[in-house]
Amino acid sequence: MLSFKSVASTLIALGALLQPSQALLPLTIKGNRFIQPSIDSDEGSVFFINGVDYQIGGSSDYTYNMTSDVLTDAQVCARDATALQNLGVNTIRIYTIDPDLNHDECMSIFNSAGIYVILDVNSPLGGESLNRFDPGSTYNAWYMSRVFKVIESFRTYSNVIGFFLGNEVINDEKSAGVDPMYLRAITRDARAYIQNRMKDDNSTASRDIFVGYSAADELSLRMPTFEYLTCELEDEEVDSSIEFFGLNSYEWCSGVSTWESSGYSKLVTGFNESSVPVFFSEYGCNKQSPRTFDEVSEGIYGPLIDVLDGGLVYEYAEEPSNYGLVDIDDNTITLYEDYFNFKDQLVKAKIPTINETKLEDYHAPKCNSSLIQAMDSSFNATFDLPQANKDIKWMIDNGESVQHVGKFVNVDKYLNMYASDGSIASGLTTATFVASSGKESSTTALYLTVDSKNLVNNKATKTSSSSAKPTSTSSTNVSSSSTSSSATVSSISTASHKNGADHVQVGAVAGFFGILAALI
Repeated sequence: MLSFKSVASTLIALGALLQPSQALLPLTIKGNRFIQPSIDSDEGSVFFINGVDYQIGGSSDYTYNMTSDVLTDAQVCARDATALQNLGVNTIRIYTIDPDLNHDECMSIFNSAGIYVILDVNSPLGGESLNRFDPGSTYNAWYMSRVFKVIESFRTYSNVIGFFLGNEVINDEKSAGVDPMYLRAITRDARAYIQNRMKDDNSTASRDIFVGYSAADELSLRMPTFEYLTCELEDEEVDSSIEFFGLNSYEWCSGVSTWESSGYSKLVTGFNESSVPVFFSEYGCNKQSPRTFDEVSEGIYGPLIDVLDGGLVYEYAEEPSNYGLVDIDDNTITLYEDYFNFKDQLVKAKIPTINETKLEDYHAPKCNSSLIQAMDSSFNATFDLPQANKDIKWMIDNGESVQHVGKFVNVDKYLNMYASDGSIASGLTTATFVASSGKESSTTALYLTVDSKNLVNNKATKTSSSSAKPTSTSSTNVSSSSTSSSATVSSISTASHKNGADHVQVGAVAGFFGILAALI
């Protein structure tokens, strides 16, 4: 049962404000680890993804001619950034967005909260994803325009880690027989696009942006998919291999599974010499509720600590499939027991700090069709990749246009909604947070802070090296303006009651938060 006394006494400050106009440093890769550069040192440290899949309303809410998506409502993003930051989250995955909409405020809010973003490039609309059973019919300029637009719209935000180019495309024998070569072709085109766009930019904005794949929880196809997408093809003008590998895994079920019964031990032998970062792009089996997330401390940050770079829990908001950590009813956010269990597990895990100098470089093995097909005879390990047509090549060479190219903007008034000891700007409404264990509920005050230790401010320059196969140059320069600001401390306070509905609005708002960096 949820301990409300524990909740009430939890200190959730992630850091004090130092200066506004700050941006998260872009991550790099060394060997099979994400690296978060250090502001005050030449040596970065391993970045473990403590993440949540974030798609309020689900991808089914995405339609033609949209005027909004999951990253366009700044008040909603400020509310959810507060809940996610208090949970201990440092990364979110976004499944579907409209690349032509303006996402500046939401991306600026998540940046300020210390949260990185990985985005899927596909959508559920016709022609905006690869047809897994007839990939040749959708590998065309229309589809690749969608892929390039998503990249173009988000590549200038420094808190974007990268993009998933596919999600569970290969999920059975039929798709395994026709899709692999197309996934590598899309990867090649996306990497070429990123490389060319970075060359076209002002050199002060150069950075690494990575592309990867999110694999289905299909055990027989897991390793051949991984080996095929990550191996090195000789004499490629542009690398067609992915740079990170996400695994959707629901093998460990709370209260049911153990290390031995979950199959997690197979991950150690399968990925122990990976040449790219590997992490769970979805996890959190819900056969039993509430989920206790034992797999966090006993698996991901237990024996898998040397193999995985963390993972993303499925999912933030409750949908019909009942995986939500929270329930959203208008502007009331009910924090489920799952929410607090996951938070407690992240604390229990005692995630280590690993200096990048301690890491080894792992080089991708040469592609071997026979070896891959021996893993599963249904898997088509041909490396004769389809070529981009002239329209795709034109977009790669010249760029694809979007209605709005992302930049960080001033979001003071939204950040201040959930800071302590302040006031709320006219016209804004703060959310009500309620902690629930099913039989009991309590109002809960959550506050948002800015963790400055990983932010770069006024015209600061950070150069870091990456051993990843380059999609761009490796220097990172983030320019911004600065003013002074006050420090703030966050905490949770609760007022418990049984079966009650006495919800108290969260609002007491902070002193001065500054504007965020424009990464141009």
